Amino acid sequence: MSSVSRLVSSVCKKIIKPYSPTPISLRCHKLSYLDQMVGGIYIPLALFYPKLSNTWSNKPNNVVSQHLEKSLSKVLTNYYPFAGKLNDNISIDCNDSGVEFFITKINCPMSEIFNHPYFEKHNLVYPTEVINNHCTYEGSLAVFQLTHFSCGGIAISMCLSHKVGDGYTFGNFMNHWATIARNPLSSEIYPISPKFDGSFYFPPTKDEDSSNVSNNNIVPQREECVSKGFSISSSKLTALKARVINESKVQNPSDTEVVSAFLYQRAMATKKLVNSSSIRPSLLHQAVNLRPPLPKHTMGNIGCLFSILTKEEKEMDLAQVVSKLRKEKEEVKQKYKNAKIEELLPITLEQYRKANELLVNNSCYDLYRFSSLITFPSYDVDFGWGKPEKVISPLSTSNPPIKNMFILMADKNRDGVDLTCSMKKQDMLAFERDEELLQFASPTS
Repeated sequence: MSSVSRLVSSVCKKIIKPYSPTPISLRCHKLSYLDQMVGGIYIPLALFYPKLSNTWSNKPNNVVSQHLEKSLSKVLTNYYPFAGKLNDNISIDCNDSGVEFFITKINCPMSEIFNHPYFEKHNLVYPTEVINNHCTYEGSLAVFQLTHFSCGGIAISMCLSHKVGDGYTFGNFMNHWATIARNPLSSEIYPISPKFDGSFYFPPTKDEDSSNVSNNNIVPQREECVSKGFSISSSKLTALKARVINESKVQNPSDTEVVSAFLYQRAMATKKLVNSSSIRPSLLHQAVNLRPPLPKHTMGNIGCLFSILTKEEKEMDLAQVVSKLRKEKEEVKQKYKNAKIEELLPITLEQYRKANELLVNNSCYDLYRFSSLITFPSYDVDFGWGKPEKVISPLSTSNPPIKNMFILMADKNRDGVDLTCSMKKQDMLAFERDEELLQFASPTS
């Protein structure tokens, strides 16, 4: 047993089922083509709350757990596929078998988890089996853990199957759950009522072909890497945007564009130093949410990819990278703007094909993957005892992490950016010491 695992003193497991039975008409949830492309990985997220205040401060641990369990049961009525069973790569039997809910105690203060480098201790707040079997877990399609710390703080972690939905689905689920928890006796309606109708927009392949759909690029091969967190404050983000505005035609760069371009630029620059050579040609893959043009209430995997290619050192300029990202994004938006429903799948598959073709044709190039959760209000998730002190991004628990992967999230004040990145250890050592990176980004672990 490792010194880290010895901190865990007890673990209890429960099964939480939907509050109301799923109607017969919804019992068979067909996976969309995009759902079928995604491997059976789990998207994890953890919310950390300091010592509970107000009416919760003196309540025993089991009352906190019951509060979460009851509201989770209610929200599963709306997000019923998570409580079902996967049927090969074809459908989900929404049989209300339930989700796993773990309760554990950790013999250390919450601050000790935050201050640990490379996220090793962060994994303690997630269900062990999910983390150790990130792509092959055979339990429920959603797994939760409530962790009590010695300081009185708690962590609530969630691991949701990517087969059921993407980051947008995840964000809506946890905010919907929190809304119900805050108002258990209210009939308040959550702003977005979920519909699991992705197969209407992206029809699945034939049953006999479903096992061949999975695209290896959707589930990247894992390598021995390390993960670290950084934070870019509001003032530093403003300074980066000013640089882009002054040096390019992009006069309204988004947080995602600027931070992605900056990290990509610094990663390429430090990789050059590691190899003591000229720049290594590189690819940037950016995930894009397709809501809109698709309805906001549509849950599932509703997104596509676009890529930019950097071959020469003169293309590494920050403003130039942002301009490339904007150009590609606008071209993607234009393709979907007036698309008919039957055209959505061909357009999306063409985007994946282009991204894969770039990678296959340039297999010696470095690939950097970016996913942005900046627009998701993670720090607004209030179950009744206030907002979280810290939100740990999904990448933190990949075991092992995905090489050259970057996850962007809004910080607690919603005006800066928290980010998690993973690289090979020697690349990370150079990256985290890069003087230009550290002018704008501060290590958080």
